[in-house]
Amino acid sequence: MEKDLYKVGEDYVEARIIESLSDLLLSLTLWKEGYTRNSAGKAFNAVKALLSALIVTNEEKLINLAKDDNERKWIKKKAHIVPTHAMYGLAQVLRDIGIDVVSLVNYALNLHDYQYNGFEPGFSRYSKKEEVFRDLITVVKETRKVIDAYYSKYEIKEILEKIDELLKELTK
Repeated sequence: MEKDLYKVGEDYVEARIIESLSDLLLSLTLWKEGYTRNSAGKAFNAVKALLSALIVTNEEKLINLAKDDNERKWIKKKAHIVPTHAMYGLAQVLRDIGIDVVSLVNYALNLHDYQYNGFEPGFSRYSKKEEVFRDLITVVKETRKVIDAYYSKYEIKEILEKIDELLKELTK
C-alpha cells in the first residue's frame, strides 16, 4: 500500500504562504544587493509557493472541474507540487473557480526565463534591467494582494512589514 510522505493540509498551506512571503523578501534583498537574476528566481519561487497553497486550499473545487479520473488523481497527488511546466495551466483552472492569477503567473514565468537566460535575445523578454525591475515589483505587489485576499488569517505581519520597507526603499 502506498503511503503519503506527509499530510497536505492547513499546516502545509501556512508553510507555503510563509515561504512565499520569505521568497518575496529575499527577492527584494537580492535585488538591492545587485543580484538581479537570483532576485528574479526568488520572485518566481514565491509565486510557485502561493500557487501550491491555492491548489491545496481549493482542491475539491479543482477535482470537481477535472475532465477525467487521471486528471482528478493528478490534482490530488501532484498538483500541489506545482511543476513549472504546469503553472500556467493550473493558473487557468484556478481562474475557472474565481481566483485569477494568470497574469501573475505569466510575470513569474518571464522572471524565471530571465533568471536562467539573462538578457539573451530569443530567450528572455527583457533587454534592460529596468524592465525586469518593473515586473519584479508587480510580482511582489500582486502576490501580496492574493495573500491578503485569501490568507490574511496567518500571523505574517513581521514579514509583510519588512517587504513594505524594502519596497519603499527600492521604488523611491
